[in-house]
Amino acid sequence: MEANPSTHAPAAPASEPDDDTLARRAQAGERAALDQLARRHHPEVARLSWRFARRPADQDDLVQEVFLRVVRGLPQWRADRPFVHWLRRITVNTGRDYCRRESVRRRWTSEPSSDSDTPPPEAVDPSSDPSARAAASEAKALLAQLSPDDCTLLTLHHLEGWDFADIGAHLGWSRTATKVRAFRARLRLRALFQNQSAT
Repeated sequence: MEANPSTHAPAAPASEPDDDTLARRAQAGERAALDQLARRHHPEVARLSWRFARRPADQDDLVQEVFLRVVRGLPQWRADRPFVHWLRRITVNTGRDYCRRESVRRRWTSEPSSDSDTPPPEAVDPSSDPSARAAASEAKALLAQLSPDDCTLLTLHHLEGWDFADIGAHLGWSRTATKVRAFRARLRLRALFQNQSAT
């Protein structure tokens, strides 16, 4: 069964204000509210960033970039859209941009696609099973060879368990278009896997 990304959203403790209240306070210049939002959502942002990052240091950079984008974009955040959905969109777009940069870097360097893939710490990796972490790293190495959009789509669907409607909403595609893109991306991924297995 496909998971909905909203199931990952951390709930605010009963004694604390909800995300949208904190976001409105942060918009008004309350630094403590912004800090509270960052602490609350750091684990989810770090986990999702790891899905894209090929090196542990890149994950830290991605998390930092996400929260910088939050700070810069907060004046434009509207209270009619939940803060957690807005934050998740920023995180996905940051990961997508990272895939683009990695694609350009690979074209200009001779670095093998798997040389830099190191399993991350257990505290960040969703799985505590070393074999599962190693398998995830191998999957990321293959995904990194796809186009940025294919990499983002399959990462969200297969590694994060998002359904096609949610992926399409985040990437600006219809559900049908997302399914078609996923089918084609899986064919390209399968061809990459077969080529790698043959060598």
